[in-house]
Amino acid sequence: MDRFPLALVFLTATVAVAGVGAKFLRGELRTTQEWAFLARFCFLSHYGRFEYNIEYSKEFAYQNLLLYYDSDTQWPSVYKSNKTCEEKQSILKRELLQIVPLVPEELDSGCVEISRPKKKGPSSIFCNSSKSFRSARERWWFLAVSHCNFSKGLSIKYSFLMTNGAPGDYWHEHFSADEFYIMPLLMGFSMLYILVILAAVVCCKELKTRQLLHSTYKLFFCSVVLQEVGIFVQSIAYIQFAVSGLDSVTIRDIGRLCESASEIVFLLVLLLLAKGYTVTRGRLRLASSVKLTIFMYMYTACYCFLFLFEKQYFDPGEVLYIYESPAGYGLIGLRIVAWWMFIYSTIFTLKHYPEKATFYYPFNLIGTLWFVAGPAFILCANTFIDKWVRESVVCFVQHMIAASGHILFLMLTVPSKANKNFPYHVRTTQIGVMVTDGTLGNNSLDHFGHHPYAPGGAPLGRPTSRPNCYWDQTIAEGEVHATFKLTRPASNGTNDCLIVRPEEVLPVPDFTAPSHRNNIYLPS
Repeated sequence: MDRFPLALVFLTATVAVAGVGAKFLRGELRTTQEWAFLARFCFLSHYGRFEYNIEYSKEFAYQNLLLYYDSDTQWPSVYKSNKTCEEKQSILKRELLQIVPLVPEELDSGCVEISRPKKKGPSSIFCNSSKSFRSARERWWFLAVSHCNFSKGLSIKYSFLMTNGAPGDYWHEHFSADEFYIMPLLMGFSMLYILVILAAVVCCKELKTRQLLHSTYKLFFCSVVLQEVGIFVQSIAYIQFAVSGLDSVTIRDIGRLCESASEIVFLLVLLLLAKGYTVTRGRLRLASSVKLTIFMYMYTACYCFLFLFEKQYFDPGEVLYIYESPAGYGLIGLRIVAWWMFIYSTIFTLKHYPEKATFYYPFNLIGTLWFVAGPAFILCANTFIDKWVRESVVCFVQHMIAASGHILFLMLTVPSKANKNFPYHVRTTQIGVMVTDGTLGNNSLDHFGHHPYAPGGAPLGRPTSRPNCYWDQTIAEGEVHATFKLTRPASNGTNDCLIVRPEEVLPVPDFTAPSHRNNIYLPS
């Protein structure tokens, strides 16, 4: 009886909010059942208040408004159970106002009967009243309506206003008790990410000047921007909700989708760098590219299914976490698989390029913490965190994990001489030459040269277009730029060398950034 589709329960809802954000609800319920769920809200102890306006035809008189709380002997024992309407109603205490008969004779119900001419239909019952909630702690309260032993079922129009603070209390009034800290948290993380974006822009400008702005760093910057957009959009939705009490579900979901896209892009960055892409090689092997593409498609599809599952199958009568679903556990499994791929790829990259250990050791630690923290917290949230505080805790921890990953990666890749962990040593222009010519000195697309950090340039012993000419190249250790001198034996047979004019030799590709070319001393 209680498994009647919820789509029929909220058949003609004017405002329908499936999540915990439904603090102002207006709708119409029509069902053949004798007992049906209406709404839920987490009320703050001593401050929670509930106001209702209800209208129904006298043909369906008289109905009862029922208030259950989250104790094991109350709502969990009746919802989705095989108990009859009388049994579900019997566990409530009338003296605690958990049963509100919607009849004019009941003074506390605030109901009156409005008579109508017979031609315009039967009379209607209008009810308007409010209730306060007092309990030992914050509790989830569930609203239901019943009319036991009545064959016609239920038909009722309603509007509910549920608050946790005085009118004008911007931070608490319309918010469920488990959501109190979400809006300030989102606003704080939004400001933090603005600073991260500014720092990333400075780094991008410096990397571009040095011709070291590789695609992996661009993807990282894209991930940071998507995260900020997602947080900012959700902040707008919560601010609007704090003012009006109406939840903008669509706006909030757009923000969540942006955050999910940010996570997917950052995951791709970690896996690409673990395989050495743009650090030790300019392209991946075909087999690696195929495997990585298939995995990313699976991860993205699982995220999409997670959102669809939440919208289509999550029951508003239960306090559920988004990962309490097959798609959620599938996403945890894929995250663990991605972590294994990350560790495996990092080990083999270090095996072939041990000089990159200064980057890959801290990178491996940061990536491991990022990969493991998410699934570990999801499992804890599903099992150990109380439902009346879970929403705020989940919001804080998930955003902290994302912010920690972005900030630590940013610190690891700061383009500074003081940063010994900097990963890139081959310039983007050099990779372009390798794509055209296949190799450049000891660098190729499949294997970069073994340099912890070097700017590239003319290889040692490169012949010129004139006989008996050679390059004398000196590179100061730790310096980014080199000094070159083109010499040839003197005509008198001595060991003295003459400087060859630049126009006498073929031009050498110059990979030096324009802002640093004054560090190169050309022959005069």
